[in-house]
Amino acid sequence: MDEILEIKRERIENDFKMLETFTDPEAPWTRRAFSSQNKEARKWLADQFRAAGLDVYNDAASNLIGRRGGEGDQVFMMGSHSDTVIEGGRFDGIVGVLGALEIARCLQDSDIELSLPLEIVDFTCEEPTVPISPVGSRIIAGDITQKDLEGVITPFGDTIHKAIDDLGGDSSDISKAKRALGQIVGYLELHIEQGAVLEKEELAAGIVTAIAGPCRGTVQFIGQPEHAGGTPMPDRKDALVAAAELVIAIEKIVTTTGMSEENVGTVGWMNVSPNMINVIPGQVDMSVEVRSTDLESLVLVRKSLEEEVEKISEKRKIESKLTWDHLEDPVPLPLFMQDVVKSAFTDLSIPIKYLPSRASHDAARIAPITPAGMVFIRCLEGKSHCPEEWASMDDIVLGIRLLGQSLLRLNENFLKNKKG
Repeated sequence: MDEILEIKRERIENDFKMLETFTDPEAPWTRRAFSSQNKEARKWLADQFRAAGLDVYNDAASNLIGRRGGEGDQVFMMGSHSDTVIEGGRFDGIVGVLGALEIARCLQDSDIELSLPLEIVDFTCEEPTVPISPVGSRIIAGDITQKDLEGVITPFGDTIHKAIDDLGGDSSDISKAKRALGQIVGYLELHIEQGAVLEKEELAAGIVTAIAGPCRGTVQFIGQPEHAGGTPMPDRKDALVAAAELVIAIEKIVTTTGMSEENVGTVGWMNVSPNMINVIPGQVDMSVEVRSTDLESLVLVRKSLEEEVEKISEKRKIESKLTWDHLEDPVPLPLFMQDVVKSAFTDLSIPIKYLPSRASHDAARIAPITPAGMVFIRCLEGKSHCPEEWASMDDIVLGIRLLGQSLLRLNENFLKNKKG
């Protein structure tokens, strides 16, 4: 299939420059969900959606949606998120939102009509600003219920109900945002890799095969706080030493268990008590997160981690507790959607590269209700969730071209199946 969408590089560059202005001046590139910067960015995006000929609305989950085409329940969907982590980058999620916007503009410029309406979405709160994140895509999939909203408070002191309402949603009945199985015929998302595979292989883009399942929990070690000078080493019940052992153990577990090349593990947060220079740490609370794109490996890693916590606790003669707060299975992306994206790569004479995503995405959240496909573009040194996150405009433009061509291929596939 020939490429018929004419991507405008200058227009895309201007979009990125404008969206960069809606960030926290005290923290580089920060635009947290439900913040004032998030609200201002949404207003600007809504204006751009309208200028692209889209009918714009917020659903009950406060997802910002632009729709092109006529009536009907079935739609094609593209999107991602524009919220960031603290001091996050300029490209994570944003490439997908602005890429979808550019495709909508190109369809308008060329007066191209698809066989179904197209919706482009800026999903609400993809990043972990609140415990139930990602909010918008999970609500669309029916994975968050009204009851799940109870007691959730944003970092800005608002209830999640108020936050959703202030962003244009309707928290009184979020079920109105839920989509039925089959209503979204196919979902496409463009994203930076958030890893260094593509860069190491000197490739600009890749086709995502699966999205890792993140499993998050907290570990508590309770020892005995005592005088740092008066307590001999053999008599200590040092909670921090136990925590340090677990940090090292996690690294070993994920690199030796199951399909180890698919696994990652991280301790990203730790609280030490009493946290004084001359007192043996009596208690440590710490986060644990493990991910894998292979379900069997993920189960084995979790089991090994649970056993390791008990082992360390017995060895150190201290108390311990591991609580899993969030368990999620890996999401394999359908071969049919991988083939759709592969066709776009072939159309544009781009080398075919398949790779998994160890970061999670909105695509994983709505995959239970629609076939999802993803295009990755490389990012500098694989860095993400940091101010140094970077993707070149050449790669961004290529990614948007691949996104648009994938949409046209999806449309073609739908028409063939409809006739067949």
